[in-house]
Amino acid sequence: MKWMFAMASIAVCANLWASTPQLSAPCVLTLGERVAIHLTRDVASVLTLAPVKDEFQTSAQHAASGVAFLKTLPEPLQAGQLCVSPIANPKLFDYDADAQILWANVEDASGTRIFWSNVGRVTVRDVVSDEWDQVVTDRVMTNALGVSVDGINSISKSASVGFTSDQMSDFHKTLAYHRFKGSFPSRALSISMSPDVARDVKSHAAIVFQYRLRDPYVARGSDVRAATIDSPVSYAVEKVVVMAELVAVGVIDLRDGSVLAVKEMTVN
Repeated sequence: MKWMFAMASIAVCANLWASTPQLSAPCVLTLGERVAIHLTRDVASVLTLAPVKDEFQTSAQHAASGVAFLKTLPEPLQAGQLCVSPIANPKLFDYDADAQILWANVEDASGTRIFWSNVGRVTVRDVVSDEWDQVVTDRVMTNALGVSVDGINSISKSASVGFTSDQMSDFHKTLAYHRFKGSFPSRALSISMSPDVARDVKSHAAIVFQYRLRDPYVARGSDVRAATIDSPVSYAVEKVVVMAELVAVGVIDLRDGSVLAVKEMTVN
């Protein structure tokens, strides 16, 4: 049977404790302070006019145009005071009552993506924060031998923040391993917490990445996967990726935005 649906609402990172801040409001992960998270789509929209290097421009000229462009943006975009959180997923958190530790699965909060964009071939470790306009349909695939299988095709749009794989790998190496339920061990941030507090906090916790912009600032393109008989699922995601450098990773309580833990990105 054929079926189709469309998501009229946007799947955003999470229900925040306050309305999403204007881009002029900074987000700085500081233990015990309160923060709110910027919508990645809003950040991407102000980067539409970011300079893109072409073959007629020297590296020095492009760097200068980038500096000039950043000066036109709100202060948090210049100062690395932006924050993003992945789409809410309760599987990113686990509690160990014996050790009294709340674990946050930082490694699985992002994923490696390779796609073609307006700035060329892009490889990022991205944190997907927004998804919208998703349409899923049934499909039937038939090979040359007449073998048919039922499959699924999905098209959607997404916004994410893309870090370099090397930087994220370096950060992950500073974290301990923890085996989350039904998965292999992952690099995770640990937070000492009593069982009573953890029981109250766990379902409201969110991982947050603080970041600063990096050249080429924003990439727009498509992430496409073709279906096969063995794996009859295909998708095409129209992506907008804000290019970023990691500043810090934290865990917040979404009810009031309070920062429960912070680990900064150290430069060797």
